[in-house]
Amino acid sequence: MGIRQQLASKSVILFAIRIAGAGTIFLVQAAIARFWGTGSLGEYLVAIATINLLAITLPLGLQTVGSYFAAEYAAKNDGASLIRFAKLAYGLTLFPGILITIIGCMLVPNLGEIGKTMSMLWVPISLMSVGAAVYYINAGILVGLKRPFAGLLVDTTFRPLIVVGALIASYFIAAPDDRVLMLLWILASFYCLVIAIQLLVTVKALLNLPQTATQTEPQFKRWFYFALPWIIITLSTDFFFDADLLMLTAFLPKDQIAVFGVCTRIFVLASFGISAVYAVTMPNIMERVSANNQDGLDKVILDSNLVATGLAIILALGVAIASPLVLMLFGKDFSGGYWPLLILCVSLVVRAVFGPGPLILSSKNRPYAVLPSVALGLGMLLIANIVLVPSLGLTGAAIGAVMSYLVGSFMVWRTTKKLTDIDVSIFPVVGRILGRSSTNT
Repeated sequence: MGIRQQLASKSVILFAIRIAGAGTIFLVQAAIARFWGTGSLGEYLVAIATINLLAITLPLGLQTVGSYFAAEYAAKNDGASLIRFAKLAYGLTLFPGILITIIGCMLVPNLGEIGKTMSMLWVPISLMSVGAAVYYINAGILVGLKRPFAGLLVDTTFRPLIVVGALIASYFIAAPDDRVLMLLWILASFYCLVIAIQLLVTVKALLNLPQTATQTEPQFKRWFYFALPWIIITLSTDFFFDADLLMLTAFLPKDQIAVFGVCTRIFVLASFGISAVYAVTMPNIMERVSANNQDGLDKVILDSNLVATGLAIILALGVAIASPLVLMLFGKDFSGGYWPLLILCVSLVVRAVFGPGPLILSSKNRPYAVLPSVALGLGMLLIANIVLVPSLGLTGAAIGAVMSYLVGSFMVWRTTKKLTDIDVSIFPVVGRILGRSSTNT
């Protein structure tokens, strides 16, 4: 089976699992909006966004490069170095988690109206943040070891089931005003239990690695050299909308936050299809980088982008057709999210077209080169929110997000091409197709 077929088949399977799990979570969120009120859904979505953002800062970004180093050390038969990396990543998770819990309990109540709400939820938020950070370490290592299903199954399958159970239990156990708090406590407790089981699977996979390489000293400096910039890179890609949602709490009321939060969740679900393509192909990229196989690397990148772009277009069309029904599940107040959601879907195509620039820069030992582009994109988001959201509301928030994505992605692509002489976008494929057409004509 060719690499395009492998990418398509594995990505579709991962995406199908994600669809099933996310569909369950959407039903839970719809139930919260229907039975507990739009304001409660807004609180829940802000809490989840906070959990996601805290998780990528624990433990200092090492979980964001787990796949990178797992793939590299596996290719070199250097299991010992990967075990050292994992010990450091897991060890660093606990102390910052405790510290964030303590500091947050003191500072969060002083952050205005949203701070008063978040202060009651802060302890379960912190607990789930630590659990999620461990999950990202586990998943990164397992994906890098070419076990993406074992790596992603917790978040795609078990978490939705736990959310359903937590919703039902909190509905019957807690008073109406305490249901979101109870939901988060139950979710955090059982989610961390499942992650602990996944941790055992990860440890077993680490111990089974060959350890024939001669590297004996931990590579702390190199690990953090890659990890620290990837905190910002991940924030600007996978958790872009979590940061955006927290930013928008300064401009939009809770009910509008709930609508935009649902739109971003639908978008993130769709974008997982793109992420799945690069998760599957990342070990192949690392193998070719390690072997200094430039021709093979170019082929993997072009094939990945072709699959990702085609999938992005299909997903955008699917969202355009299915989203009215999905939004209807949440209530009539959410119908206004349709056009902002369609605007957001432009970012799907943008991400796929410009390709995995940060990954290539990291593989070429230039991870920090992407930071100016990321900062420019986030700066654009802040300016767009300040200028557009007060007058255009949800539509302005969506336009601002797309502008940020476009500027950041373009600059990362340009930087990657300039520093590595590798075009990570789909443009070379388009050029070949146009060249063949003109030749045939």
